[in-house]
Amino acid sequence: MDRTAHRLAATFGAPRRFLRRWAADRRGNFAMIFAIALIPIAAAAGAAVDISRAYIVETRLAAALDAAALAVGTASGLSSAEIQTLAQAYFDANYPASKLGVPGTITVADTQTTVDLSVKADLPTTIMGVVGIDSIKIGATSQVMRHGKKLEVVLVLDNTGSMNTGGRMTVLKAAAKDLITTVSTAGVSPGDVRIGIVPFTVDVNVGTANVNQSWLKWTWDLPTESCTTSGKGKNAKTTCTQDTRTVAKNTWKGCVIDRDQNYDVSISTPTNSDATKFPANQNDIYNAQCSLRPMVPLSTDWNMLRSEIDAMVAGGATNTTIGFVWGWQLLTNGALMSNAAAPSPNELDKVMVYMTDGENTYYREGIGSCNGSAHCPGVDVRTAAVCNAIKQTGIMVYTVRLINGNATLLRNCASHPSMYYDVSNASELTDVFKSIAQALSNLRLSK
Repeated sequence: MDRTAHRLAATFGAPRRFLRRWAADRRGNFAMIFAIALIPIAAAAGAAVDISRAYIVETRLAAALDAAALAVGTASGLSSAEIQTLAQAYFDANYPASKLGVPGTITVADTQTTVDLSVKADLPTTIMGVVGIDSIKIGATSQVMRHGKKLEVVLVLDNTGSMNTGGRMTVLKAAAKDLITTVSTAGVSPGDVRIGIVPFTVDVNVGTANVNQSWLKWTWDLPTESCTTSGKGKNAKTTCTQDTRTVAKNTWKGCVIDRDQNYDVSISTPTNSDATKFPANQNDIYNAQCSLRPMVPLSTDWNMLRSEIDAMVAGGATNTTIGFVWGWQLLTNGALMSNAAAPSPNELDKVMVYMTDGENTYYREGIGSCNGSAHCPGVDVRTAAVCNAIKQTGIMVYTVRLINGNATLLRNCASHPSMYYDVSNASELTDVFKSIAQALSNLRLSK
C-alpha cells in the first residue's frame, strides 16, 4: 500500500512541480508585455505630436479671430451680411489656407456693446489614426467690448510751410481722415464721440465771424521799441516808445497770435483788461497771409470734419505753444469757443492729438528777434509751460514729431512716454495715426 501511494505521488507530483516552476519563471515576459503595450505607447506618442499641432492651430485661430473682431468692432453702418463678409475676409487674410487645420465659416454676433465671434476647425491627425482618431476638432472664440465711455478728441495739426516738403501734408490729411473714420464709430450711442480740429502756424484762425467779439483787440504792443534822438552833444536826448501793431478789421482774415504773457499759456476767460484779450494779427509771411483754415469746435459731422482736413494748406512759421493752448481751450468746458462737456473721468475721455514737423521759429515775444526759419528757443519755454498746465487737467495728450522738432519737448508734452511718436518718414504717419485711433476707439479684446 505504501509502495502504491508512493508511486501515485511520484506520478502526479511531477506536473504540479512543473506548473509551479512555470508560474514562477519570468524569462520571456518582457517581450510579451512590450507587445501588449506597444499600441497604447504608440497612441500616446502620436497624441503628444497631434496635441502640439492642435495647440498651434488653436493659437493661430484665436489671433485671426481677434483681428476679425477688431475690424468688425470699428465698422459702422453695415448690414448683418456685410459684417459677416468683413469678418470672414479679415479672418481669411490672417489665417491663409496654407496653415494647419481646416477652419469652417466664422459666426458673428454684434450688439451695441460687444462683438462675439467663434470658429471651429478640423485638424487631421498624423499618428493617432492608428487608434481610430482621424481628426481633432478645435474651437476659438473672441469678444470685443465697446467700453461705452464718451470721447472728445481735438486734432492739433501743424500747417506750416515745411509740411509742403516730401508729401507730408498729403499723408497727414489721409491719416487724419482715417483717424476720424475709425474713432467716429467708437460710440455706443449717437453723440458719444465728438472731434474738433485746430490747424496752427504762428497763429490760429478763430474765424472772421468773430470780428466784433469783445475778446479781440486790434492794437497791441510789440516787444520792440522805436527810439529817436534830439539835440547834440551834452544836450542829446533819446526818447523811446513801445512799438505797436494795429490791424484793420476790414482786412482781417481771422488769425490771432499769442496773448500777453502769462496769459499766453493759459485759457483764462478774457475780461475787460486789455492784457487778457486775443490780439488780432495781420496777414504776413509768418502766417502765410493767414492761409489757415478756421478751427472747428467738437462736432459729430464727420463729412464736414474730413472736408476741413482736405482744405488745409501749408505755409508760414512755427509756434507750437499756440496750438497747444487752443487745443486745450476746445477741450475745456466753458472756455472760449468751446462746446466741450464738463469733466467726468469715469464717463468721458478728453484727448488731444498733436502733430508737428519742425522746431519753433516764431512767436509774439520774438517779433524783431526771431526770423521764422531758425530755431527760436523762447517759444520752447512757453510750450513747456502750457504742456505742464494741460497735464494737470487730466486731458490725455498724444504728441507726434514728424522728422524735425524738439524731441525732448514733445516727449515731455505727451501724457506718457508711450503716447509720444517719433516719425522719421512721412509715410509712417499712416500707421501712427491708426495706432492712436485704435487706442481711442474704446475697443478692447475682453476674452
